[in-house]
Amino acid sequence: MTQPTVDDHFDEIGEYDSKAIFKPTVPALVVSKHEDEGPNIMTASWWMLAGYNPFRYLLAVSQKIYTHDLIEESGEFVLAAPSTELIDAVTLAGMVSGRDIDKIDHLDLETVPGKSVDVPLLADAVGNIELSVMDSFEFENTTYFFGSVESAFVSKGALDGRILSLDADILAYMGSDWAEEDAQSKHRFYADLDPENLESFPGDEIIESLPPELREQVTD
Repeated sequence: MTQPTVDDHFDEIGEYDSKAIFKPTVPALVVSKHEDEGPNIMTASWWMLAGYNPFRYLLAVSQKIYTHDLIEESGEFVLAAPSTELIDAVTLAGMVSGRDIDKIDHLDLETVPGKSVDVPLLADAVGNIELSVMDSFEFENTTYFFGSVESAFVSKGALDGRILSLDADILAYMGSDWAEEDAQSKHRFYADLDPENLESFPGDEIIESLPPELREQVTD
């Protein structure tokens, strides 16, 4: 019998296309603040949960951009999870610099004062996480900030137990691509999710398939 090959199962793709495999994701709108000139936003996809004690997130920011200077100066930032209403902000905030234009004013974004940090929250976001920089490291002209969670907020009624409700208008981002030949910019694609799209998987059946001694370990 012929041994199956990787080509029998998969189409090979390029390194830049590989990021599509882990979509949809929720991009972050990073809010930072200049002491005199006020707040700024940046679109970010290079962020992740990075530890539990203290609970923290890791954010990668190029050292060339305005947000980097603001976080370095203040030691604080906010990760805002955009709703579909903020798709304009996701698009523009990743294309132009806050050194050249006040993006929050240009987009007419509503903000509310932070509770634990001196950085505002985005009122139309699904949720906002207030973070203070606890540590950082540099690699290839990028600074990786570890932000300790100071406070976190979700829009009214958006949390169903510990699950984010699909009524919260989540921006499930699928990526960007050229959709029209004469377009000046790429289209941003996102999945339009509704509560009826949500399914749950009870894990009891697969756990029951384990050997008894291992099953006891995972259920204790």
